[in-house]
Amino acid sequence: MNINKFDEAYYTRYYGDRKTRVAEPIYFNNLARYLGAYTRFLGLKVQSIVDLGCGVGTLKLPLLGRFPKATYTGVDISQYACAKFGWECAAVSEYCSPEKFDLVVCHDVIQYLNDKEAKAAIKNFDSLCQGILYFSVLTEEDYVENCDQSRTDSAVNLRTVDWYRPKLQRYFRNLGGGVYLSRDCEIAIYALEHLD
Repeated sequence: MNINKFDEAYYTRYYGDRKTRVAEPIYFNNLARYLGAYTRFLGLKVQSIVDLGCGVGTLKLPLLGRFPKATYTGVDISQYACAKFGWECAAVSEYCSPEKFDLVVCHDVIQYLNDKEAKAAIKNFDSLCQGILYFSVLTEEDYVENCDQSRTDSAVNLRTVDWYRPKLQRYFRNLGGGVYLSRDCEIAIYALEHLD
């Protein structure tokens, strides 16, 4: 991965400029509202959040608005983003913490990693998560069928859904909507509420 790619121009193009950004701010607010509602539904208290590959921090304020008592740790590989926003500088596949987090977020990052790094990142999610993982990634299927290719970075590693599912399933239960429950978490989930 070319970490120099993630400079000020990259973040302006995909997150700052209204004409070219990948998502409107309301998207991140809605995502945080969804995660807040789902974790409350599950009875999971979120007191610690790590946002892996947080970039410019589009989710920080929306998540803290939903989880006002939680700590937020932003992690990114971009030296520009870390210097500007105060994140911890580390690769998603290598970041470590002495404590596990209640909510681990990795939003549209893994497509920038090669297969070896992506596998290591998924394994690392398990070492960081004691509750819920929110994971989204641009898949081959999504690039062809769902995304606006004029606003989406195409210089990525597109993999199929079937590449990701078994790797995630080893450590997590798929609850749908990008939400995964750590297999170590003792929350009871009814049979039709998970996909595996």
